[in-house]
Amino acid sequence: MKNLIYTTLLALIILSACNNPKSENNDSKSNSPKSEKTALTNTFYKRLEGTIAGKPVVMHLQKVNNDYSGVYYYEGSWLNLSTDTLIGQDSVVLFENGFYDYYFDKDAKQSKIGLKWNGNGFTGTWSNEKDNKKFAVALQEKYPEGSYEFTAGIYQDSVKAMPNDVKSPVAQISFEYLKPKVDNETGIWVDNQLLDISGIRTGSKDRIAGFKKIAQDYFADYKSQITEQQKTGPDRGFLQWMNYTDNSQQSIAYNDNGYVVIDFLSDAYTGGAHGNYGSTMHCLDVKSKKQMVLGDILKIDSNTLQKILEKNLRRNYNIKSSEQLTTVLFDNFLKPNKNFYFNANGIAFMYNPYEVASYAQGQIVVFVPFTDLKSYLNPDFAQRMKIK
Repeated sequence: MKNLIYTTLLALIILSACNNPKSENNDSKSNSPKSEKTALTNTFYKRLEGTIAGKPVVMHLQKVNNDYSGVYYYEGSWLNLSTDTLIGQDSVVLFENGFYDYYFDKDAKQSKIGLKWNGNGFTGTWSNEKDNKKFAVALQEKYPEGSYEFTAGIYQDSVKAMPNDVKSPVAQISFEYLKPKVDNETGIWVDNQLLDISGIRTGSKDRIAGFKKIAQDYFADYKSQITEQQKTGPDRGFLQWMNYTDNSQQSIAYNDNGYVVIDFLSDAYTGGAHGNYGSTMHCLDVKSKKQMVLGDILKIDSNTLQKILEKNLRRNYNIKSSEQLTTVLFDNFLKPNKNFYFNANGIAFMYNPYEVASYAQGQIVVFVPFTDLKSYLNPDFAQRMKIK
């Protein structure tokens, strides 16, 4: 699903099952580096550490239904990954793009990362055709203390508008989901957050049953719309708009220091010129078992934060000091919102299509390095994140 969105818009990551340690004491054991060599499964989530072009990176790589997606970061904001070419079971070529690449150059050739699984990590090559550059990639699967292992899966279903018509329009729904590998107290808490993010009652023992119920309600509404359209008389072309889709995906943007950041991406088409999509970011303090609010990261007033955001919007999107912010946005200002997330280097604010800019602009993401926020960081957060 993400691959489709990124290929179309070049704007913005799922996984395999295992191990169920029974107590809190097993967290450190399950979070140790992977030393044994294993085959690469068809579905997985992997937290990877290593180097690209000699720079230390952390990558979150996911795969479901032969579709890879992920993010990695080193000194700045996230770089997004999506499938370019599958080469057998153990090898893949991934597209790489940043949040700002498409905005600046819609015809730019994307950088690529070719990866081959070696039993406990990936080796390969980063390349850029435009500059004819190539660099070595070396990554190992690791789960240090304060990071967590996940499995993933997908539930999909569809229904025809007219069951006996071969050319009938179809409504399709899918849910890509994450699930912690451990089933101790920590794992149960994280799993309940993931259930809630998907719209399933927390404490549910069968998330698939929850997905089925959501799908049934979606299909019932779809069929009622078909019925209403048919009451108006012969088809006047409405059926060509009735191939509906409703897809969602849980993926990981950060997984360290007792924090897990979940990107919940949803996209839907319900007729018209184009569909709609958006990401809701969920920052989980797993160590303290709480959903985070901005005050857990920053102690800052909204006016000061707005100025810092606007400064970094100009930096991220190359808006000159002499230019209005309306070269990118609807308005000549940018207020902070609650859709934030973070990595080891900074915090980002996500604005979905139509929120502050047109659909054509895609998601507006403003990354603010912690170096711009040092005097405003919550001391407990800074200590956990080892920010000096």
